[in-house]
Amino acid sequence: MTFKLNTRVADARPGVVILKPDEELCTETLVWTAGTTPSPVLQALPFACNKRGAVIVEPTMAVPGYPGVWALGDCAEVPNAHDGQPSPPTAQFALREAKTLAHNIHASIKGGELKAFRFAALGVLAVIGHQTACAELTIPFSGGRTLRFSGLFAWLMWRGVYLSKLPGLERQVRVLSDWLIELFFPRDIVQTYETASAERRVESAEHRA
Repeated sequence: MTFKLNTRVADARPGVVILKPDEELCTETLVWTAGTTPSPVLQALPFACNKRGAVIVEPTMAVPGYPGVWALGDCAEVPNAHDGQPSPPTAQFALREAKTLAHNIHASIKGGELKAFRFAALGVLAVIGHQTACAELTIPFSGGRTLRFSGLFAWLMWRGVYLSKLPGLERQVRVLSDWLIELFFPRDIVQTYETASAERRVESAEHRA
């Protein structure tokens, strides 16, 4: 086995992967992975950060040494009182962190007691191909046992969860309409530069809204 450090994938074609610096690898298998990186803005702030660049916070999500400053989600390393481990930067944890943080901010203003973040993961869903996904779900009241399955049912479950988390009925209907159209007509991957730029402007406007 050979590991190539400081090397990037520049292109991939049937039977070959192009590396940068210039090199070609003959292969029929290409596996791509990516992680999440906190905003580089955090590096300009005087807070202690972990190796990933996330702000290290207390279990209450307060930033140590900076009263009134809080952090959560992708930009923070939030200890989980459930198992003592840092919370992963995923949506299901961020949503629960937000509820706990809202309580803590209100409590800090009113002189109440702060709560440590505590949450047991519900499971993991991941899309791995066309109309197929894999799932690992925690069985309630089973002492942490998990149920694993994959295929079309896992893919439908992933889409259902994704759709339910979108804010606003209008956005949910738009996304559901696109998904239904994709069942009968494949996505057009050929776009002009002007079309792609216009779509990015629309998506940016929707995110700001």
